[in-house]
Amino acid sequence: MMKRILPGIIATLIICSFIFGQRSKRNKSLSNVGSYSLLEFSRAISKDSILVTAFVDIPFRSLQFIKKNNSFFASYDVSIILKNNKGKRIYRKMWTDSIRTDDYIQTQSRLRTRKHFSNFTVAKNKYEIESELYDKDTRNKGSKNIKIDFSKLTKTPSLMDPLIIANLEGEWGFNVNEFPITGKSITNIDKGLTLIISGFVDSTPYEVLGFMEGVNESGKDIILKKDTSDGFFNHRYKLDKSILSTMGLEIGIKLIQSKKESEVIKKISIYKPGLSGFVNNVENSFQQMRYILTNNERKEAKGKKGKALEKIFLDFWNKRDPTPETNINELMEEYYIRVNYVNEYFNMSWKEGWETDFGMIYILFGPPDEIQRSNSTSTNTSIYQAWYYNRLNKQFVFRDQNGFGDFKLDKPFIGPNF
Repeated sequence: MMKRILPGIIATLIICSFIFGQRSKRNKSLSNVGSYSLLEFSRAISKDSILVTAFVDIPFRSLQFIKKNNSFFASYDVSIILKNNKGKRIYRKMWTDSIRTDDYIQTQSRLRTRKHFSNFTVAKNKYEIESELYDKDTRNKGSKNIKIDFSKLTKTPSLMDPLIIANLEGEWGFNVNEFPITGKSITNIDKGLTLIISGFVDSTPYEVLGFMEGVNESGKDIILKKDTSDGFFNHRYKLDKSILSTMGLEIGIKLIQSKKESEVIKKISIYKPGLSGFVNNVENSFQQMRYILTNNERKEAKGKKGKALEKIFLDFWNKRDPTPETNINELMEEYYIRVNYVNEYFNMSWKEGWETDFGMIYILFGPPDEIQRSNSTSTNTSIYQAWYYNRLNKQFVFRDQNGFGDFKLDKPFIGPNF
């Protein structure tokens, strides 16, 4: 029965995602205008100064796109503001920009983004970076802020968070074609990555040690022995593409000087083409696929871990990629967007949202067109919700029999394989 139903479920996911996307563009914009990122990347440039590169990264789906002729347009204002520890504004940069695309799918993308950055030099104090994004169509605003504390760097030795640099054409506040990344879902590793290790020291010799877990080899040491009279250092270390084939990598850096130590840990995950940005752990993400796996696929994956399970996971989604000629698997992206949503809104104290009946139906069919709710009375203690999918001619009734909010389907959906 599962094999007969599976193609319909997959098709339903695609249909629901795009029909609902068209129907609710404006509502989406209202809630997503604040779902952009404000990031900072800092490194020492003198014994008393730090260069901060602040970025705003705006996913297309956080803006309202308007269709004109055969294209879609969005326009916005965005700003970056720096304040000192007393709340006084000491720097402000603003951009007015617009985006055009001929592909509606791109307007819904989390992965396609517009970036703006600014550099500023600061002392070893406390600061706050603020940003505001204004959507010119909806006139809605989103805001972000980051508090940064460099005051602890007055002590030596002090190690700053290492920076990961990828190759991206353009000027991004570093050397030409160097782009700083957070370490989450890294996409471009064709030319490897560069690690910038930065900190503050005194004039005595110092040593930088490092290790990597998750590489193809059994770890790999970063060993630097130096001395400087400048009071600071910036070292670059090349991470070759050959050690970045795994999806996860942990880098540990330790600075030693005069028997004193400073240590930081940096975790990075490698994005693979066609892989959803919501997938950070293959084992967890594979478990969340139980609603669309066949019995044979379950048997094939049984007992598999690590790279063996990763291969099965990627093969599954590659076979179902509706646009294999692109780097984005829209079906996979939509599936895990829904998993992320139900984990946020239907989570129970004893199980995650995707494991609930609410979660299962939402993942498979998307948001309902209509919801009817009942409350308990003296004659009826059963609380229920009815979800209607008018466009699919389906309805699902959930009942909370025990009053703890654990809604169960009135009638089991599909069968015991779930």
